[in-house]
Amino acid sequence: MSYRPTVEDFREALGARARVSVSIRRTRRLMALAAVCMVVAVVLSWVGDDSVDPPVVVMALVFPLVLMGQTRMQARSFHRLAAAKGEQRIVVDESGVTVATEQGSSTVTWQAAPRYAETPRLFVLLSGDKNVSGITLLPKHGTSRAGDTDRLRALLDQRASRVGETVVSPGPPGS
Repeated sequence: MSYRPTVEDFREALGARARVSVSIRRTRRLMALAAVCMVVAVVLSWVGDDSVDPPVVVMALVFPLVLMGQTRMQARSFHRLAAAKGEQRIVVDESGVTVATEQGSSTVTWQAAPRYAETPRLFVLLSGDKNVSGITLLPKHGTSRAGDTDRLRALLDQRASRVGETVVSPGPPGS
């Protein structure tokens, strides 16, 4: 499998990770609660004495926007790092996953990535810790031959536990 990562690949991978990670779900809930509290503070300030402190209004408007754009910003950041390494060549076999770039290679064993999630564009290998500190992307658009996506899914089912809802989409043409 060979491909160049896209921002959308990372956005989907981070979304899959967030659905599994305890700390990310907790952080998102706390940030949403903080945003609601800020909006309530603005409303109460406005209703109470017909004046609202400009910094409070700005924070109440900006904070929810940052909250909504957080995954997109992280995806862009990860993409910049990955794009600098060039094309990625991925080999998935019985021992694990090896990702090679122009700058080097790394191998992730099945013990290090005992879970995976499937999104419309990719498979995401996930580390076994509750915060999912490690992810490895296996984009479906990186497969080249008919049936590669199905074979990859079968191998992942043998070696890792599927988490979350499976979202199956057609692979590349002819798969």
